[in-house]
Amino acid sequence: MSLADKKRSVFTTIGSYTSLMEQDDKLLQTDLFPSINNKDDIVSFLLDVLKTVAGTEAIKEILGKLFGSLVNEVEPKLKIALKKQLIQSNADELLGTSFTTNGITVPVKNIDISGKFKVNPSSAEGNLIYGATTNTFNSTAYDAINEGIPKSFSVFNIEYNNSLDTFQVKPTLSSSAKIGDFFTQYIDDTELINKKELLSAVMDNFYGTLAKNQNKTVEQIYEELLIEEQLIQLMNGDDSFVIAPDKLDAILAKARELVVGSVTYDLGCGLMPVQLDFNNFSNLISNISGSTDPFYTGNQIGATIDESTSGSTTSDLTTENKETIKDGFFQKIINIFTIKMLQAVSTAPQIRVMFGMMSSLQNNGTALNNPTEDMKNFKTCINCMSKEIMALIAKFIFVITIAYLIKLLKPVIKKVIKEKINQYSEIIISLTGTFNKVKDVIT
Repeated sequence: MSLADKKRSVFTTIGSYTSLMEQDDKLLQTDLFPSINNKDDIVSFLLDVLKTVAGTEAIKEILGKLFGSLVNEVEPKLKIALKKQLIQSNADELLGTSFTTNGITVPVKNIDISGKFKVNPSSAEGNLIYGATTNTFNSTAYDAINEGIPKSFSVFNIEYNNSLDTFQVKPTLSSSAKIGDFFTQYIDDTELINKKELLSAVMDNFYGTLAKNQNKTVEQIYEELLIEEQLIQLMNGDDSFVIAPDKLDAILAKARELVVGSVTYDLGCGLMPVQLDFNNFSNLISNISGSTDPFYTGNQIGATIDESTSGSTTSDLTTENKETIKDGFFQKIINIFTIKMLQAVSTAPQIRVMFGMMSSLQNNGTALNNPTEDMKNFKTCINCMSKEIMALIAKFIFVITIAYLIKLLKPVIKKVIKEKINQYSEIIISLTGTFNKVKDVIT
C-alpha cells in the first residue's frame, strides 16, 4: 500500500467511525485533503486528521499551544541541535591569532536580512520585532550602529563602519581559546527564540501590518520572501535552494500586498482580502505573548478574523463557510509559524553572524555573501535544523491528535461492544429455547 493510500485509509476509517456514532451514511471525501499526496509535509496531514476528528476548535487549540507552551519549551532543544551542527571536528582547534585580531567584516545587509537594525527598539514597532531590547545580539548591534562605538556581546565585540555600512565582529577570547568553547559560549548566551518577536513575525507575515508601518519597499520584502521560499522548499524536501521562475510572480505579488498591509488569501471560500491595523496588531501580540492559556491565545488570534475581514461580506456567509474560513486561517498561521521557527535558527542576525564566523574559520577568512546564495553554503546545517523543527512540531501536534482520536474511539468501542453483547445475548437466548425443546422431547 502506498503512503497516499495509507493516509487515505486514515480519513476513511475516521469517517466510518464518525458515521457509526452519528448514524450517518455520508462518506468522507478523502481526496479533498491535499496532504494525502504530499509525502514530506507531515504537519499538514496531522492537522487535516485533527480537523476531521475534532473540528475547528481543536485546530485553534493547537495554535494556542504552539504559540504558548511549545515556544516556551523549544529553546534548549534547538540550542543542543545547533551546537551539534556548528561544533564539529574542529572543536579542539584554536581560534588563532588571525581570527582573534581581525574577526570578520561583513555588510550589515548580509546579516540583517529583514532590516531590523533600522528600527529603534524603543519604538512601537521595535518593541514587537526586537522582543527584549537590552543584552541581546540585536540590541547590541543596533547600539553599535547608532552610538558609533564598539559594543560587546557574549564572546565578541561589534564595531560599525558608517562609511562602508559594515560590521567588524572580533572575538574577545584569546587566540589560544578553542573553537568549540567559543561557539558553545556564544550559543549559550544567545536568545534563539523570543516569544514576542516570533509571534510578531508570524502575524506580520500574514497581515503585513509591521511591514507597512516600517515603510518597507517592495524590493525589500521581495528579497525576504525569496529566502522564505527557499526555506519552505527545503522543508518540503527540495534542498536545491533554486526557486522556479513560475513562482517569482506570486512572490512579487505578495510583496506588493504586504507593503500596503492588505493581503488576499484563499481561505477555502474564494479570495478574501485581510488587513489588521497597527493598534489591533500590537494589542494582539501584547495579549498573547504573555499568556500560557492556549484557549485564550487561540481565541485572541481567532478574533482577528472578524477584525481583519470587516470590509468583506463574512456576515453573509453560511455557518459552514465561516468554519471553512477559520480552518484555512488557523492552518495558514500554523504553517507560517513553522517557517518562522526555522528562520529564527537559520537566517536571524545572531545566526547569520554565527555562520559568518564559522565560515571564516573554515575558509581562511571568507565570511558571508548574499543571503540567498549563502543558503547553499550552509545547506547541511539549515537542513538539519529544518528536520529538528519539523520533528518538534509534528511530535507536538501528534500527541494532541492522538488524544482526540482516543476520545473518538472510546464511544465507538463502547457501542461496538454493546452491539456484540446484544448479538451474543440473542444467540444464547435462542440456544436456551432450543435446549428446552430438546429437553421436552427427551422427557
